[in-house]
Amino acid sequence: SQNVKLGLQFRYQNGQVQVNHNHFLGYTKDADGNLIIDPEQAEVVKRIYREYLEGYSMDRIAKGLEADSILTGAGKTKWHTSTINKILRNEKYMGDMLSQKTYTSDFLTKKREKNVGALPQYYVENSHEPIVSREIFYMAREERIRRNSLRKLAAGNREKEGKSKHSG
Repeated sequence: SQNVKLGLQFRYQNGQVQVNHNHFLGYTKDADGNLIIDPEQAEVVKRIYREYLEGYSMDRIAKGLEADSILTGAGKTKWHTSTINKILRNEKYMGDMLSQKTYTSDFLTKKREKNVGALPQYYVENSHEPIVSREIFYMAREERIRRNSLRKLAAGNREKEGKSKHSG
């Protein structure tokens, strides 16, 4: 187990990336294990970014994909807003790779945990062909931040209104 960990870390340090592409919408692997774009699925990823930047909510995007009978990366018919959110946040879609986001904490049970500092992470730029441009990726990130701040502001205002109604 320790040898496997060290081997993985060595490959990450050298910029060799590993992706579970079975559940990774937009990509597949070639015979050498390199990520390559699946053109049909890539169009779905582009649609998600485009609709989000056009102002659609993640929920509306998910409902639209379901209405058009488009399958998720895992081959499911049900789209969750969390899936849309993960696609919009995943640096792999702009051609970069952050390795060791999660790790196996118990190799017997194969339990995986989010890596919040337990192991080093490795960021590799331009590790594979992007589906969306950096510009589009960062525009979506800014839009997510903008919407989150509006949501927090609205929640804060509702909280203040509730207090003022009761404190009169």
